[in-house]
Amino acid sequence: MQIKSILKNRSEIILDNINLTIKRNEIIGLVGESGSGKSMLGCAILDMVPSGCSITSGSIVPYFKSTKHISDLRGINLAMISQDPMQALNPLQSIGTQFKMILKRRFSYDKKKLKKHILNWIEKTHLHEIPNVLDRYPHQLSGGQMQRVMIAMAMSIDPDFIVADEITTGLDAAIKMEILNLLFSFQKESHFSVLLISHDIKSVQKYCDRVVLLKSGKTIDNSLVSVQGERTSYENQKYFKNNKIKKSEKEQSIILEVKHLCKTYGVGEDSVQALKKINLELYKGETLGVIGESGSGKTTLVKSMINILNRESGELIFYENNKSQTLTKPNRKLGVVFQDSQGSLNPKMKIFDTLKEPLWLSGETNNQSIQKKILDQIIKVDLDKVLLDAFPHELSGGQRQRVSIARSLLLNPSIIVLDEPTSALDIKTQGKILSLLLNIQKQKKLSYVLISHDLEVIAKMADRITVLYKGRIVESGSVKHILSHPSNDYTKKLITSNSWMNL
Repeated sequence: MQIKSILKNRSEIILDNINLTIKRNEIIGLVGESGSGKSMLGCAILDMVPSGCSITSGSIVPYFKSTKHISDLRGINLAMISQDPMQALNPLQSIGTQFKMILKRRFSYDKKKLKKHILNWIEKTHLHEIPNVLDRYPHQLSGGQMQRVMIAMAMSIDPDFIVADEITTGLDAAIKMEILNLLFSFQKESHFSVLLISHDIKSVQKYCDRVVLLKSGKTIDNSLVSVQGERTSYENQKYFKNNKIKKSEKEQSIILEVKHLCKTYGVGEDSVQALKKINLELYKGETLGVIGESGSGKTTLVKSMINILNRESGELIFYENNKSQTLTKPNRKLGVVFQDSQGSLNPKMKIFDTLKEPLWLSGETNNQSIQKKILDQIIKVDLDKVLLDAFPHELSGGQRQRVSIARSLLLNPSIIVLDEPTSALDIKTQGKILSLLLNIQKQKKLSYVLISHDLEVIAKMADRITVLYKGRIVESGSVKHILSHPSNDYTKKLITSNSWMNL
């Protein structure tokens, strides 16, 4: 199989001469750096190659239904669990409606039997614990809940083969294990095949029978190798084990204060208080790490801090030049790098237009000045200017994250909120992105609010930590104190779940 991506003035081979055989009831792990072609291979197998790319040679043969085209088997014999359920699920339709649409393609059930089938999978995936889950919309669920919805939908069609593409991205260690255990318990029962695409070598080791390592669109060895055998070559890229990151020195002056912040979703019995009287301070030049399991309120806090989410009470006070300002709407002093670089970039806009937009909205009209500012930022984040003519889907995860960082810097903010900035990236690319962020912080004396499930990232990046649990701050303090001597039981559980830690 060979796949090409065509950009203006550039033609790039993404996958080159890939040969892969997956047996029935087999779990194959697919690992590699960001941009190596993992997700593209998963899409190609399901005949879902994005616009701008094409399969120039090779074929995909489903032996269980060899007379049918691959596209005719999607949603019937073939299923995909996406790394980003918010992108895969329709934001305008309830979970129940989307379930029905999927199952109508697979089965000719009457309404009663259809409902029974849906409720069966809702219960099997523990979604019945969520009040009125079928009436809810994707944005009303946490990342872990949405991923369980994706698993339930995929399993409900009784597939022969599933592509699971980075399905634990952005989830804490405990929820990550829960999601993987859930999927593979079903695999043992139903004996379907799985292609597990992951940056997490430990997950691959635990669940997979065999592994394929991709590098620059090619398999390192055309034959599949054992997980144990490949462990050393991939894990040796561990960035944080071999590289010390020097944190910025913070000044002892408050730049942002959050007071009594509250946010509730829903009304009546179905209401959920996502944030409960949140109080925190951010100092000039420091990195404040915010940790907590999926659904603890971290992303709601991010959206509230940058004023893109209405809140029922609370204040955000920004301090600069011995003056204070209460922020009630989005402000150019606060930039943001969202967790989902793909979802935060307009898929119909080229990268240049994406970067131009904040400048244009801020009142910049001089095209020459706009172009210079964009080129300057592109250079600072180490991106090739040829990518300005590309669309987001034509970039790797690491490249998209650099675009997001460049965009956040264009209006010269004093604070940047980083929502899981490395969650979908391999270890090597994580290291590059974090080093970039630290260099920018040092040069511009920026303050960061860093949201992350990865305690290793927090340990190396942050000066202080705030722990969120069910919308409340349960513990705060220095990185060394919180990670070495946590006082709250919930914090102890979070640290224990991250078994890598060796402080």
